[in-house]
Amino acid sequence: MPSTLSEELIGKYLAAQYQVWIDTSVVTLQIGCQSAPLAALLQATGNRSAVYVTACNPASEVATSQENQSAMARLYERLACYSNHIYRGTGIDPSGEWPAEESLLTLGIDLSIAKKIGDEFGQNAIVWIDSAAIPHLVLLC
Repeated sequence: MPSTLSEELIGKYLAAQYQVWIDTSVVTLQIGCQSAPLAALLQATGNRSAVYVTACNPASEVATSQENQSAMARLYERLACYSNHIYRGTGIDPSGEWPAEESLLTLGIDLSIAKKIGDEFGQNAIVWIDSAAIPHLVLLC
């Protein structure tokens, strides 16, 4: 099914830096690039997949800080129903056009549930990480 998102917006998602705090290290994930630290984390925890998702700024419309914080708290609770391995992160637009977005990396959630959660929180896309620790952009609309 073709996406309703503009090529420019999809390009922003593809160029974004998806940072995550694993223990005391910041790991930056890039779409299509294997991540050795993430591969090690998946192996150490016995997981084969992960999702990187935010609840901030639904439909890429800037929300207030309070709205984003409330949505992130709800997202954390929702993800905790599926996994004990949740790591905080920040999505960064390298061009600086979009504000940084608080995000969560959650291990062990299957793709269908990850997509459903992304939809629930009004997101245009999620980042799905496969067993090879390669992040993939998954468009939801």
